[in-house]
Amino acid sequence: MNKNIVYLWLADSTSIFGSAIYALALTLLSLEFTNSVLGAGAVLFTSVIPYFFLGIIGGVVSDRVDRKKLMLVCDVLRGVLTLSIPIAYVYDILTVQQLVITSVLITCLRAFFFPANQASVPILVDNKEDLNKVNSYIGSTQNLSIMLGPSLGGILLLFDLNVSQLLYIDALSYFISAFFILLIKFPKVEATQKETKPSILKDALQGLKFMSVENKGISIMMMAFAAQLLVGAGVTQLGIPKILESFNMHGEKMFGFVLSTIAFSGFISSLWLAKRKVNKPVVWIFTGYGIRGLAFLLLGLSKGMIGIVIASIIIGFANTISGTILTTVLQLKSPNNMLGKIMAVRSSIGNVADAFAYIIIGGVLSIASIPVTFTVIMIYVLLTTGLFSYMWFKNMNKEKHQKYSVDTMSS
Repeated sequence: MNKNIVYLWLADSTSIFGSAIYALALTLLSLEFTNSVLGAGAVLFTSVIPYFFLGIIGGVVSDRVDRKKLMLVCDVLRGVLTLSIPIAYVYDILTVQQLVITSVLITCLRAFFFPANQASVPILVDNKEDLNKVNSYIGSTQNLSIMLGPSLGGILLLFDLNVSQLLYIDALSYFISAFFILLIKFPKVEATQKETKPSILKDALQGLKFMSVENKGISIMMMAFAAQLLVGAGVTQLGIPKILESFNMHGEKMFGFVLSTIAFSGFISSLWLAKRKVNKPVVWIFTGYGIRGLAFLLLGLSKGMIGIVIASIIIGFANTISGTILTTVLQLKSPNNMLGKIMAVRSSIGNVADAFAYIIIGGVLSIASIPVTFTVIMIYVLLTTGLFSYMWFKNMNKEKHQKYSVDTMSS
């Protein structure tokens, strides 16, 4: 990897590490200031709302402006906004309203940062064939950061730090990320390219048209991705605590251990994937979805901690091979002027689907037993995986047939 990719990798890893601590701190502060699980859930759900409205707009902007400057501005502003929370806490003026407003603004900035970050990878690599390797290494440190961030936060809380002080680390991570981004040298074409651009609305519509009409393969992959996420976050955030509670193992430590197991498995799997040559990426993606569905069933039928750990390891592996390779496929199939929009849509789908997953899984768990719930989840995952894989390969065969017909006519 060249030094520019390394700088982007370091910026991403640092930012993800801080975000993991931020998620922990925001959850605990929400519980403290609302004094209820429902109130905390409302605060967390509110932080996702910008994705409903910004969505592809963040991608449109990242495709129209200097991505380096956009990422720098987003990181610096996120750092400043994050600092406002512990400072207000020190002066005893922190309110729920400030928590909500700050979290919403940080999410807005992430909606612009993420597509710019993801769209920068393909133009910084020396060889497009190395994309999957680069994405795998980036994914490995993301999983490691997700695992270590909350762990470090938990350890620091043992040393008489209050929750708000954890956000100093998060703010610092954004400033460090901005420093690494400052070191990146983008290709001159990216910085100097000038062309007549349509309006933001028209640009957004062109992006949606590219995904849905001009490239049906991408739209199928996006739908399959959304279908998987409609249960994924609900299983990890609501299903796992429910299972632990059924074994009288409820508690933050055991839940954190299981989440860390998933993240560590993802870390190891990413390193393994970086060494593999992926010849049929779509097969890998759908295989990952299917494996995860079976792991969910194993999780629901587990009789103790050993079964939960095994299922968690499998989930981490499946998440990696499907998620990382999907990123690579989208990057390879999208031209540079569409990359930001594609990645923005993917990010929006992920965050919105996660929000609905809490409602769906929470609702099913409230009316059905754990084994029944996870059996239903497994059936849903396998059915949707089969449906969208069929749609993908049918579309691919249709495109091959059309290409063959055109070639035959031209000859």
